[in-house]
Amino acid sequence: MKEFIEMYPNIQFELYQSEYTNIEQQLIEGTLDLGFTCIDAIKQIHYQELYYDEMFALVPQNHMLAKYRVLSMEQITKYPFIQLDEGEYSLPIQTCKELGLPIQIKHKVYDDSTILAMIRQNLGISILYQNALSDYDDLCLIPIQENLFRHVGIAYNNYDTLSYAGKTFLDFILKRTPEILKDKTSFHII
Repeated sequence: MKEFIEMYPNIQFELYQSEYTNIEQQLIEGTLDLGFTCIDAIKQIHYQELYYDEMFALVPQNHMLAKYRVLSMEQITKYPFIQLDEGEYSLPIQTCKELGLPIQIKHKVYDDSTILAMIRQNLGISILYQNALSDYDDLCLIPIQENLFRHVGIAYNNYDTLSYAGKTFLDFILKRTPEILKDKTSFHII
């Protein structure tokens, strides 16, 4: 965004953070022009996929699961779980449903850093996207056997009705994302 704003200083941004369901609904209603979202949660609008990133289990260092190099969803579901509240679509919850595994959701939390703090306090374990994690050195980040990946895209309701600013930003994101992410090993560019 910084580079775009420098190139187009007269375009004003209003940035909102929300969960997937709200993003799609606001795009449909026209209260948002564009939204970065998990494309697996998109049902009614258009999108361009940008990248995908892997999900990992996070457990305290003193947890029984900390000794494993890889965890299965079956192992994870045996412990109290802190769910990242992403709206109606959650990849870990969807995966558990598909596998027929009951999950012990003890807490639903909207913020990644709050989840990390709760894991540190032994209030449960969680699954988060690697790219959302920056401060987890004191926790165990463990790959998941079922290989959960979030596909991230930029979504819009109708390209033809986007404002000039919206089209310009969309085109900029589509062009620059591969260049920006090319050296980041945790992002898988489309």
